This record gives sequence, structure tokens and C-alpha cells, in this order.
Amino acid sequence: MKPIPAVGLSSALVQIIDFGINTLRKDHIIYQSSEPCDAQAHNAAVLQDAIYTLYRLIDVIDASELKKLQAENREQKKGAKLSEAAQQLLKHSEGVKELVEGLRDALIAAQARGTSEDRVWGTLREALMNDTWKKKDVTGAKKKLRALRREIDTSLLLALRQYLDQSAETGLPVFARDDVDGLRHWEKWQNEALDSIHSNEWKPNKKKNVEEFAKIVDGLITLENEAHFCEEIFRALHFDEANERLYAVEAPMQGSMKWVFEDERMNDEGGLLEWLGNIRGDNLFWISGKAGCGKTVLTKYLFRNPQIFDYLEAWSGTAPGITAGFFFWNSGTELQNSPMGMLRSILYEALQDMIYGPLEQDQGIIQWLFAERWNQFTSYGGGLHDFSFAELRKSFELMVADVSKKFLFMVDGLDEMDEYPSELIDVLIAAAKKDNVKVVVSSTARPELDAAFKGRPNLVLDEWTKKDSAAHIMHEFGELEVLNKLRRKSDNVEEMNAINTLAEKADGVFLWAKLATAYILHGITEDDNFSAMRSSAWDLPHTLHHLIPKIIESTSTEGAEQLWKVVSLLEHHVNASPGLLPLSFALSADTKAALAADARPPKTADTTKRVEENRTLLTNTCRSLITAFDISNPEEPETRGRPESLKVTYAHRVIRSILVPKPTSENPFDPTTQWSLSYLLTLKSLRPCTPTWPALSLALNTALLRFEQTKKLPATYLDAALSVALTHHAKDPSSADLPGYASPHAAADSTAITSPTSPLDIAVLLNLTSYVALKAKTADKKEVRRALEFSRAVRKRMGRGGEQKWLAGKGREQLREAWGAERSDVEALLEYYGKSVKFGSAKMFVEVPEYE
Repeated sequence: MKPIPAVGLSSALVQIIDFGINTLRKDHIIYQSSEPCDAQAHNAAVLQDAIYTLYRLIDVIDASELKKLQAENREQKKGAKLSEAAQQLLKHSEGVKELVEGLRDALIAAQARGTSEDRVWGTLREALMNDTWKKKDVTGAKKKLRALRREIDTSLLLALRQYLDQSAETGLPVFARDDVDGLRHWEKWQNEALDSIHSNEWKPNKKKNVEEFAKIVDGLITLENEAHFCEEIFRALHFDEANERLYAVEAPMQGSMKWVFEDERMNDEGGLLEWLGNIRGDNLFWISGKAGCGKTVLTKYLFRNPQIFDYLEAWSGTAPGITAGFFFWNSGTELQNSPMGMLRSILYEALQDMIYGPLEQDQGIIQWLFAERWNQFTSYGGGLHDFSFAELRKSFELMVADVSKKFLFMVDGLDEMDEYPSELIDVLIAAAKKDNVKVVVSSTARPELDAAFKGRPNLVLDEWTKKDSAAHIMHEFGELEVLNKLRRKSDNVEEMNAINTLAEKADGVFLWAKLATAYILHGITEDDNFSAMRSSAWDLPHTLHHLIPKIIESTSTEGAEQLWKVVSLLEHHVNASPGLLPLSFALSADTKAALAADARPPKTADTTKRVEENRTLLTNTCRSLITAFDISNPEEPETRGRPESLKVTYAHRVIRSILVPKPTSENPFDPTTQWSLSYLLTLKSLRPCTPTWPALSLALNTALLRFEQTKKLPATYLDAALSVALTHHAKDPSSADLPGYASPHAAADSTAITSPTSPLDIAVLLNLTSYVALKAKTADKKEVRRALEFSRAVRKRMGRGGEQKWLAGKGREQLREAWGAERSDVEALLEYYGKSVKFGSAKMFVEVPEYE
């Protein structure tokens, strides 16, 4: 069921009025954290949150369905006539916006006036009355907002009354079905409001009726605030790449890992299956073993495996169970390999399960777990800043303290982090002391982890995987067609001797078995024999640290050079796991071709060919030391194998530790330049509705890095990158992600001053001074003026710290540096070149560097 258009607009209006009135009240106290703070910084942050809230709610007003209908009517100059109530609400919305925009600008002025001499403000009203507004301004604004609220209540009651009457005449259903799963908060409110109006026969021309109805509208404000807070907390916890490692890990080869559920020793005291169900209190289980023995594969195999649920029930009983996990990844992003990332991911998974899963727990649990943030949010719109580890830890500990639920957490790869995560280990051990929490962790046996997990239930995996690694070797031998000819020339014993030698030397280390088998079978011809293969296998080093260099030594000079290029590109990417297509662009691109390339999505056949060529490169030339993997959800088979879902990284962390110290190469290869060309080609090949800023920001950042290294401004490159990005933006401005703020209605976006329309707009906003100085001289005056207006309007909207939405994160360091640099000279230059008449103006000079 769609919300009645009047409800959507009214909801936005009453929310912003409620927030505006609270801003002006002397008894609406700013929630103060118990943590010590700098008064000036604290005041500025509080005011920024309030300013942001007013901007956000104005956007909600403008994006409402009723506003959309109004815009369509104006554009078409005809259409269905809006009802009297709708017209009233639209008129009220203009009055509300005018008042609130004045309040917002006053808060911005108050923020700008803040000094180190100020005390911590007790209310937002105090900040406003500190040389910004007088008492009469505050009182007058508050009075007008309250009057508008009464008028909106009346108009909304009229709209709902008319809706009821029309539904009675037409026989259409009035209420959303409350037996349908997941009834949304506004649907519930709409049902209750319509029911109250119907049963009480409320009419908009009766003052008492309107006053009673206003109490119900107050409930809508509360529901909207709770829903938005919940949504924002989930947004702050979530990160897109959280499950990439889980999805990328290959499932066990068919027939392997059977021992987990078939070996009776797993049910002995201290065995994995017995541990899942026991109630002795030893609630942390450690899966350890040599590097490459398959710990991550086993953890993925166990994670949410229905076969473990029967064992868990012996421990959990009838209590609801919550399962969450995290897979650390050394080659991944900062969040994929940090305690912060783990806690964010586990809290997100667990809370999603509680609220939207079978438990259907009230979303009030979010307010309970993040109580301080909720207090900040209801006080001044705060509480939506980035999390700290300490805060996440507190919320996690509060969540698992709920003994009415049972929690099972699986955490893989504690050794993936370069430094020992002492705080995180403390969190996991403390959680496992609770009777309602079980924790499975996996890692290699490092001294610190040995000490932390000493005496706990443990499975040394390589002692169990010898048969599995042997099965893999046999499978690989069976798949190679050329071996069939060798089999006709020898008996089965010789082949099995070669296989058994490899399996014996692997000693349960699956990665050793995989790499060694690939090494032995590489380049095999029908002139070879199994005895020679066995001899070669016998001569292989026993450890990965010695096997990998031997594999590298066996490659051709050309192959080794290509391998080092790939390694160099991996290490110079924002993380060591770039997309397969971007990596292929970086390997093959040259400047002239990249600049000349058309901006269009590649043909499927071309993409397929490129993917296959690069898979072959990784398997044959890079000898499977570097591998491609799929990050899409295995439960969504329609997405598997898509080129955009394929990434590349080292087959294992130990391989990275050996390959990264790159030998000196005689051939010049500049990974920064190659990545910059790749980002440009990636931009040019984007499909519709694909985010643009990730590729553009990397392109701009590497351009600035190249400029810093060569002292030559890559102006032609910047022209191309910015122009392509703006072409994508123009196709769908309302959903585009370039820096700026699009209009909620596409028709209005071309004129929205906060939406970029030219490369100069973005360059001025990002403070790309050398590029701006070069372009401003020859740009149209209107374009120059527009770029300056755009930059100022967007920076006003961003406020303090708002640029982090676009500039935070690895790979944007040069952009952040440019943003923070002095702007006055460039702004003066733009003022000069934007003038229609320059007579009497001093000629501006900003040094323009050498460019290409």
C-alpha cells in the first residue's frame, strides 16, 4: 500500500516543525556526553548536526510524493487537479521552508561566530542568541512554527477525511493489511489514524477534533524519528565489502570435509561437534593449523551450515539463536582487516537478524544498544557520526548480555592482521565466558594466540586434511587430458606413486598441494612419464616459504616480468584486491589509447574475451600464485561470474609476504600511471546506474599524485575524466553520486545550483588550483561564475566535515590535501575572470604549471 500523498508531505512538515521548535525552546537541553571535550569544537559539532538535520528534512519535504505531483502538473501545465487539502499542504510547505531556511542560516552564522572563549552551550537557543538572533526573533519564529503546525494538522485531517469518504463511495480498501509481514511504520500509523478518524467521526472544522488528531500526529513524529535513527545506525554499521571474503572463498571440493560430520572423534569430549552442544562453559573453540591448510574453507563450511543446528540445540534449548561471523582478509580494505570492521559487521548481521528475521524484535533495541547516540539524536539531530572501537565494543557487550538469546560467532583469520589485536581477543574471550555465547575462531598458531587460547578446545586442521589434500591432487591429475596418453604407456602404480609423493609432502597443507600439483603438471607433454613426475615431486621443498620461490624461478624471464607487474599493481592499488577488469586495463593501457577511447559500455564478447585472457595470465604466467575470485553472493546465482564481480589478489597471505619484495626491473613500469589510465578506462566503460565517484575520485587522486611526481599537470587527462563523469551524471542526476546535492526531481536538477554541470564546477569545489588556473582563463564567464557559486553553495551545505562523504578513505589522500589548501587566490581569480567588465580591476595572476 502506498502512503496517501498528504501523509508523506505532512510527516516531513511536522518533523521539521517539531525540530525547529525544539531548537528555539529554552527547556530543550543539549545532551552532554560524559566524555571531556573542547567547548568550541563541541559547540560547532552540535550546531553542524542541527544544521544537517534541517537540510535533510527540507530534502524530505521536496522529495515527497505531493511535491512530485505538483512539479509534474507544472511541467505538463495540466493533469489531475490537486485536492483542496493537498493545495493547502503545499502552501504550508512553502511557509515552513521559508521559516526553517532562516533558522538554518542563523545556526550557520552562530557556528561561524564560535570562539575558544565560548562555554559549552546548554541549548541551541543559547547559541542563536549569542549575537545572532534577538529574543524577539526566537519568539516570533517559534510562534509562526506553532501556528503552521495547527494549520497542517487541520489540512491533514481534511485529507484523510476526504480519503475515507471517497473510499466509502468507491468501495476501495481503506487500510493496509496488518496480516502482511513487515508492515511499515507509516502504514501502521496510517491505519490507526484512519481508524480513529472513522470511529470518532472527527472533522477538520471542529477545533477539539483537530486537537485530538494532533496527538496522533505527534505519534507519527516519534515513529519517523525512530525509523530514521534505526536506518542511520544500520547505514553506519554496514560496509559494502563486509561479505566479500566469505563469498570469495571456494567451497570445499566435493567429497572433502566429510570427516567433520562422519568421524566419530568429532563427538568425543572436546571434539568440534561435541563442543557445539556442551554446556560446560568452555565456549571458545580454536581452529588452528599451518598456513594454507584450509582453515578459512572449514570456517565457511561450518558457518550457517544446517548440519550444525541439531548439535547447537543441545546447548541453546528453546532460546532463539543468533549467528554472525566475520572473515578477516589481509589483502582487503581497512575495514575487512580490522577489529572495527569485525564488530561493525557482527553487530549489523545480528541486529538485522533480530529485527527483520523470525524474531521480529522491536527496533527499540537499536535505541537501547546505542543509547548515547539516541539521546544525541533526539536532542539536536546528532548521534550519526562514525563509530569508535570502544563504542562498538560497549554495544556488542550489551547485546550479548541478553541471556534470553543464544549467540554463535565465527571469526576467521585472526592472524591476517599484521599486528596482534589484543583488544579484540579480549572482547572475544570475555564474550565466550557467558553461558549464552559460543565463539569459533581460526588462525595459524602464533605465540600470542597460543597464549590467549591455551587450554581451550582446539582442532589442529592439518592433522585432519591429509586425505582431502590427496583427493585434490588426484582430482587435478584426473582432469588433465594429456595424462591419459601417459597412462597407456605405464601402469597405475607409477601414477599413484607420484600422487602419493605429493600428498605425503603436502602433509595436510592444501595450498602446498595445490601449488605443487600445478607446478608438476605445468607444461606436461605426452613425452613425459610418471616416474619423472614422482622424482620432481620428491625434490620439491616441504614448506610454502621455499616452494613459492622455486615456482617463481621456474618461470620464463617474460613470465617473471609479467608476474612482477601484477604484484606491483596489486601493491599500488588502494587495496591488494582490485577488480579483474580494472587490473587488465592497468596491464595493457597506454596514454594515447586511453584518452582516445570511446565512452561506452564494452560489448559482452569483448569483456568475456578480456576476462578469459586474464584468467589464463593468472593461471599460467602467474602460476596460480595470484588468483581471480568472485565476490557476489553464491545464493544469487544470476550474479555469479559477472565481470564486475571478479577481483584479483594473492592466493594466500603467505604468497604476498614472499612476492612483495619486488626485484629490480630493467623495464620501466610506473604503476601509478597505469592505474590512472585504468581508472579513466573504467569510467569510460561504466554501465548505466553505476556509481561514478569511486572511479572518478581514484582518477583525480592519481592525477594529482602524478602531478606531484612529474611537476607536469595532466590537464588533458583531467579534462577527459571529469567530462566522462559529468556525462554519466547528466543521464541520471537525481541518483548520481558526484560531489554536490541533486534536486529530488530530475526536471529541476539542471538548474539546481548544488548539482555540477561542468568540469570546472567539480574542480573549483575540490580546489584543484592548478587545473582551475589553467581553465579559468579561457572558460566562458557564465561557466566561471557558475563554478564559483556551485562551490560556495555546496560547501555551505556540506558544513564542517561534510566533505568526508566524498573524500574519506584510502586512495583519496591527495584530494583531501587539495581540499584543505588555501582557496582565496583561486576564488579571487574566478571573481576576476567571471566579471563581464574588467576595467579598473587589478589583473589577477596565479601561476600555471607546465601541463600535458
